[in-house]
Amino acid sequence: MPAETGPLAEAVIAGHPLFADLVRRHGPSALVRQLARLVRPVELMPVMETWLSEAAEDVTFYNSPGEISDGEGCGLIEATRGALGHWVRIEGGVIRHYQIITPTAWNASPRDGGGTRGPIEEALIGTPVQDLSNPVELGHVVRSFDPCLVCTVHTIQRGRRAGRATAGIGP
Repeated sequence: MPAETGPLAEAVIAGHPLFADLVRRHGPSALVRQLARLVRPVELMPVMETWLSEAAEDVTFYNSPGEISDGEGCGLIEATRGALGHWVRIEGGVIRHYQIITPTAWNASPRDGGGTRGPIEEALIGTPVQDLSNPVELGHVVRSFDPCLVCTVHTIQRGRRAGRATAGIGP
């Protein structure tokens, strides 16, 4: 099943009372996603101060594994835009398989074989648009999931681009 990732999803999963209540009462929205994006650093700052003070001590936080001839591993992290995963398999000192699944891949996932929409497409359904020649509201919804999509999302109308370009306009 498609799954939204990012600051709002993190807050809901963590049971943050504000976001659990907002989503329960009004559903997820661009406004609630952006609010979660703003609250997240405020809550992380005290923890980051602790981590930085620990790192300032004489702590080794990286040890080279040396040369790896065979093995596999993965790295999973909650990045700024959401869940990020890397998977690698090494055989005979050569990378034989490498896969990355980005937060954008989660949120902007295409429909599956059963026609199930991804989180961004689902969020766009029913979004009111004031001016069809400049559907800025659609850009707001998309960028609420992923601010990095600001320069890549444009609206297509019957085979041609419609509306104004968003390149250079930040969230």
